[in-house]
Amino acid sequence: MPRLFLFALLLVFSCSSSNDPLQAEIWQLHSVYAYMTQTGQEASELDYTETVEFVSDGSFLKSQTRDGETTVVEGRWSVAEQDGRSGFRVRYTQDNVLIRNCFAEPEEFFFRSQEFLIQSDFIPCDGPEYRYVRGSH
Repeated sequence: MPRLFLFALLLVFSCSSSNDPLQAEIWQLHSVYAYMTQTGQEASELDYTETVEFVSDGSFLKSQTRDGETTVVEGRWSVAEQDGRSGFRVRYTQDNVLIRNCFAEPEEFFFRSQEFLIQSDFIPCDGPEYRYVRGSH
């Protein structure tokens, strides 16, 4: 009987994982990739750490820690589509240097690709793609 219980428990946990970013509250910056130069850089090589957090009430937080100081920018997320990809549009309450895009509006688009959550609004203006992985809270 204990084996059956263990199997059922494992089945529940394996079925509960999905590609929904809301299943993981926090995503940690894993790497950046520059298409223009075809080069990538691991987050451990950067001089900052960064996380993004999707909250089930529709709020969104992006935080970056550099030289011991943390900056947090807040926004609201919604399901959206861009360039044929389904993902999440984040609209921020105000402009901030942590918002990476090529247009005047303070917003970003995130989509899933394999194990990554990708923010790529910087690519059209030769900026890198930011790749996040599930983190722990």
